[in-house]
Amino acid sequence: MTNYKITNLTDTLAKRSARHDAILNIDYVDEMTKKSIKIKPGETVFLKINSLPLSVHRLRVKKLISVVEVSDNELKNNMNANRPMVIPKGVETAEETEKRITTSTSSSKKNRTKKSSSN
Repeated sequence: MTNYKITNLTDTLAKRSARHDAILNIDYVDEMTKKSIKIKPGETVFLKINSLPLSVHRLRVKKLISVVEVSDNELKNNMNANRPMVIPKGVETAEETEKRITTSTSSSKKNRTKKSSSN
């Protein structure tokens, strides 16, 4: 079994293209069962199958998807990176701190400009 990384590239097509931001279907056979996956624009999917199905080859020839063979280690790293982190309540993240700091400084700047313009 081989791991494949399949990425939908329809978001990079010209805006007037008929396939711009299209959701693509990939049909494949997994242990005697036919399955289908819908891939949104810009989304990446990992498949572990023996060989690439014909639907993938057709989309690749039309340059609507990119297909890369991935090793097991790289697959594990990508799966761990995609897992959301659990942040305990009461702990402030760096993004929240930055938002709080920027809003407080921007509001004080607005007050300064109002005071100077009224004089």
